[in-house]
Amino acid sequence: MLLRNVLKLARAYGAFTAGQAAYVLEIPLQKAVETLECMVSNGLLSAVDIAGVRFYYRDPVEAAEAILGSVDLSALPYEERAKLSRL
Repeated sequence: MLLRNVLKLARAYGAFTAGQAAYVLEIPLQKAVETLECMVSNGLLSAVDIAGVRFYYRDPVEAAEAILGSVDLSALPYEERAKLSRL
């Protein structure tokens, strides 16, 4: 049930953080982190760290759009902007 809800969250948000998942799914943050990292290691989700924030996603195009809408690109160093272009 939790895995299905996480996948629905990825579809709805495009990209999300562990904090967002914990809030929406009403689970402790540590449980969210463990679940998301397990899903990444099993290939169900992907993750990227942008400006010190770990984003989880399934579709790289949707993830890039969601992340670009939530960060100020002019404030990001070149390396961080390059990560977004490689999604």
